[in-house]
Amino acid sequence: MSDDRGSLTDRDGDREPITPVVPGSSELLTIAMKVNGAKDSITTIAKRWRTTAGNLNDHAIELTRAVNTVDHSWQGDSADAFDDYMRKYRKAGDALHVALTDCAGALDTAAGALDTAETKVKTLTENLVTEWNTYRTNNSKNADGSTRTEAELAAGIKPSVDTAVSNARLQLDNADKAVTKATTDLKKYMDERSIHFSDIPAVGDQKFMAPDRVLHWEKTPLANPGQTTLAGTNGGNGGNGGNGASLSGSGGSGGNGPAGGDPGGPAQALPYVPGSGSGAAIVAAAQKHIGKPYVWGADGPSAFDCSGLVYYTLNQAGIKIGDTTAAGYQASGQPITPPPQPGDIVFFGDPATHVGIYAGEGKMIHAPRPGTMVRVEDVAGAAAGPITYRRFT
Repeated sequence: MSDDRGSLTDRDGDREPITPVVPGSSELLTIAMKVNGAKDSITTIAKRWRTTAGNLNDHAIELTRAVNTVDHSWQGDSADAFDDYMRKYRKAGDALHVALTDCAGALDTAAGALDTAETKVKTLTENLVTEWNTYRTNNSKNADGSTRTEAELAAGIKPSVDTAVSNARLQLDNADKAVTKATTDLKKYMDERSIHFSDIPAVGDQKFMAPDRVLHWEKTPLANPGQTTLAGTNGGNGGNGGNGASLSGSGGSGGNGPAGGDPGGPAQALPYVPGSGSGAAIVAAAQKHIGKPYVWGADGPSAFDCSGLVYYTLNQAGIKIGDTTAAGYQASGQPITPPPQPGDIVFFGDPATHVGIYAGEGKMIHAPRPGTMVRVEDVAGAAAGPITYRRFT
């Protein structure tokens, strides 16, 4: 038996450890080998999945921009059908992006548990080796001066070995539970997506593609000079009854005001369930998306238009409500007389052509216009026209 004073096992060159230095510690050695380095491969997979999720998000944004271009340029039943069909790919991409990100998080949690187990088991083995070496040195002789046998020394160190093995089993059990949970979570995240790419019907079956159907594509008329086309559910035509006026009233991009709002159009109130939602929860949910890009028609989680941000934020905060336009949200909720509270929804225009989340102290979080990011701005400086508030808590 080797007199190795820094390792749990004997080694010969580069061979794997095979013989425990401390008598009776074979199980501890087995546990140490199980948890040693196990986290590295899991962490590598998590990084790959996060990279894939990021690439998927980039492609989804580009696809949405291309679809927006077509949608803004063409009208008619076939054009609308094309728009509806292509947006299924964005929704499926967003769902897969979230699933992959959540899966990577689950793997990171499992890797963290394995890393903790590896560190603690390593400490247990090192401490046991140190204790064994000290014990053997201090107890090498019997009272009569004779040399103690290996069996006698092993019996003396056995209580310490048993304690170390018991503690190591606990660490291995914790790691096993973390890995089992990660396995369950991976399946759940992938299976419970709201839409899969496989759910999207074949493109050849769509009415904008079938050769035996009459296609209905009409070129969208160019906007009049000084007007702004606002994104919305009517294919991106301007709000305020279709006149396309910018929110600031100054034309073009609306100066500092948002130019990516929803159309006014007929507004229908949506039913909603406040649940456990609160104003603070709404603001906290909105803050998570600051810096994400504005994309017309996007309702999260990686890009938003103004009403899409409100939809996603309210649902994240526990308030169950459907997706609609700014004017649709304006027709819902409880009307509020200023001053508003954080978490109230602020509307610009009547019917509203833009919407944001009031954050307190005269600020709001909103998705202003194409080419910008979700950000915090002053409510008063965002747009001209009537400003109103609604509460959904």
